[in-house]
Amino acid sequence: MRRIALILGALLLIGSNIACCIMPRLPEIEINVPTVQVGEMRDEREEIPLSGVESATVELFFGAGELEIAAGDPDLLLSGHFRYNIEQWEPRIDFQNGVLTIKQGDSDDWGISTGNAHNEWELGFSPDIPLDMDVKVGAGKGRMDLTGLQLTTLELDLGAGDFDVRFDEPNQARLERFALNTGASKLQVRGIGNAGPERITVQGGVGDISLDFTGDWVRSAEVDITAGIGALTLRLPDDVGVEIQVDGLANVETSGLRRSGDVYVNDAFGKAEVELHIQIATGLGAVKLIQVSND
Repeated sequence: MRRIALILGALLLIGSNIACCIMPRLPEIEINVPTVQVGEMRDEREEIPLSGVESATVELFFGAGELEIAAGDPDLLLSGHFRYNIEQWEPRIDFQNGVLTIKQGDSDDWGISTGNAHNEWELGFSPDIPLDMDVKVGAGKGRMDLTGLQLTTLELDLGAGDFDVRFDEPNQARLERFALNTGASKLQVRGIGNAGPERITVQGGVGDISLDFTGDWVRSAEVDITAGIGALTLRLPDDVGVEIQVDGLANVETSGLRRSGDVYVNDAFGKAEVELHIQIATGLGAVKLIQVSND
C-alpha cells in the first residue's frame, strides 16, 4: 500500500510539472461594462383613450426603479406618469391590434449609472375591459394594486426587490391563470381569493414569499408552488377546503391545519363547495401554513 501511495504521489507531481510547462498563459481579458449618464429629471405623462377597445393584452417590461400599477380612469386604456433622469430609460409605448406594450428603453442601453439614478412609473389601466397582463420587472420596488381590474390572465415575472401585490375586491372577469415568478426578493400577495384564479403557479428563488389566499372564492383552484431558499408563508381561509402536500427539505409549521396521511388539511376540507389543492416543492428554508378567518 505504501508503494502504491508513493507511485501515485510521483505521478501527480510529474503531471503537475508537465501542466505548468505546457499550459499557455491566459491572456488578460478586459470587460467593458456600459455606463449610462444621469441627466435632468424628466416628468412625462402618456394617455391612450379606450375609444371602443373591448379587450386588451398588456405587455410591460420594466428594468429597474419604482413601479406602481392600479386601476385608472375608465375612459383611458392607459394613464401613465413617468419620472426618470437617464435618457436611455425613456419609456416606449405602442398599442396595435389590441396589444399595449410599455417598455423601458432598449435592453442594449441598460448599464451602470454614473450618479443618482431615478426611474419611477405610475400606471393606471381601465377597469372597464378585460385585460391579459404580462408584467416583467428586473429590480426595484413594486406596488401593484390590481383591485378593480378585469383580469383574464395574469403573469408576474419579478426579479430582485420588494414587491406588494393586492386584490381587495372580487375580480369581475374569469381569471383562468395566475403565474408568479420571483427571484431574490421579498414578495407579498394579498387577497388571492378575490382574483379568483382557476390555476396558480408560483416559482420562487431566494427570499421571503407571503401568499394570502383569503378573499371571495367562487370556484376551486389548483396551486403549484416551487420555492427555493428562504421563507414561504401561506395564509389560508377557514371557509374554503384546503389540502396541501409539501415535498422537500423545508421545516413545516402549521396553525389551524392537521396532518392527514401525506397531506395537511383544514376542517372545511371535504365539506366546503370550494377547495384549494396546493402542491409545494421546496429547497432549504421554512414553510408556514396558517389558517385565518375569511371575514
